[in-house]
Amino acid sequence: MFNPLDSRNLTTRFDPRGTSANAWQEYTVPRGALALYIVAVGGGGGGGNGFGAAAGAARGGGGGGGSGAVSRLWVPVRYLPKQFFIQPGAGGAAVTAGGATRLSVTRGIATTADVILQASGGGAGGTGTGAAAGTAGTAGGIQSANSSMYQNWGVPVWTIGQAGGAGGAQTGAAGANVVFGAVGIALSGGAGGAGCTTTEFAGGNITGNGLVATITGGAAGANPGQPGRTIEFPLTGTGGSGAGSSNTVAGAAGGDGAPGCGGGGGGAGVTTGGAGGRGGDGFVIITAIFA
Repeated sequence: MFNPLDSRNLTTRFDPRGTSANAWQEYTVPRGALALYIVAVGGGGGGGNGFGAAAGAARGGGGGGGSGAVSRLWVPVRYLPKQFFIQPGAGGAAVTAGGATRLSVTRGIATTADVILQASGGGAGGTGTGAAAGTAGTAGGIQSANSSMYQNWGVPVWTIGQAGGAGGAQTGAAGANVVFGAVGIALSGGAGGAGCTTTEFAGGNITGNGLVATITGGAAGANPGQPGRTIEFPLTGTGGSGAGSSNTVAGAAGGDGAPGCGGGGGGAGVTTGGAGGRGGDGFVIITAIFA
């Protein structure tokens, strides 16, 4: 039975690095390896900003960012080049989508003929306004059989990410919660930030499930969302929770997402709304399998 922790197997992780978030990194197939098991996760989307206006005005909360998609590939090494290249997708800043994670036979992608595997980034949460709440960031979309030639020599599996939570209504409401594990992956989108008129509300929670405890949103008032949590074994991550809304001071920021997860939405505030949390960076994990 395959055991990824067996000393005969070799696991390598790739995260964004260097001065450019889009830098390509090299992977050389270890001598003697028979197959590779590759997990690629797109960057999480940033949360949307809460709306800022005068006290008592209608102000929508920011939406939570969506998580990146997950792509997996089990492939014998004879069907791949001995060296290939990896570009982990960067997590999105506030109101910015997460970057796609790509594996390529060249240091760059000119056409789909270069692609080994890719995983889409999560969508950004929308910014609240005086007329509407910020929309939820969309889930990272799945790839397809014709998005790469080389993945079809192996056994590819693609899983959509999880959408974020919508921001609280401009008439005053809590940010929407996000339930961890609701879409069958161990990642999540970010929760929504709270909206406000005269009454202040709390930010949305990341509702716990299984090994993950609930991550509460910022309490009513200028209280920030909490950052997402990471568990290494088994590999698990959550989005950031949403920020509370304030009718007295500037809005608070949403929590940052764990790797591959969405940022929480910012809370509505006076004059200035809270910023959306940053989406977590995408990553790639490659396990080389030996006899």
